[in-house]
Amino acid sequence: MTLHSSLTGSECHEPKGANTSGAGRVYVADGSGSGSWKFRPYTLVLNIDDIASSGDIYIPIPYAGNVAKVQTTLSGAIAGSDVIFTVYDSSNNSMGTLTITQSGSAAGDTDTLVPASNQDVTGSDYVKISCNGGATAHVDTTIVVCVEGT
Repeated sequence: MTLHSSLTGSECHEPKGANTSGAGRVYVADGSGSGSWKFRPYTLVLNIDDIASSGDIYIPIPYAGNVAKVQTTLSGAIAGSDVIFTVYDSSNNSMGTLTITQSGSAAGDTDTLVPASNQDVTGSDYVKISCNGGATAHVDTTIVVCVEGT
């Protein structure tokens, strides 16, 4: 009898459940000998040219999932006050806030929000990020939104 691990070419088959999983999904192991079919995790990256200006940014969400992390990285030190970003789902429910502390800030500083609520997002929708504009000088910031597919 041939061992399953020795199979090659046309003897190999798709993973169990592939015929019912739906297009674009990948199998994600849960670490306990099982797993589930999900859309691939994806990352959305944007640059804010000036965090000294308050306002809202709308980020399109192409596929349903859960916002697992929002992270910022500064391009330089900020002056003035702390800069606060509030992240919302498309129903204006807050996922939480992320604060860039002015004191001691420098290029490369990163801050992270791991949402504990309202992190579920729908495909073809958006996430809103509001900035309080606390900085008094022009500083660029990169924001990364990590979405785990469902």
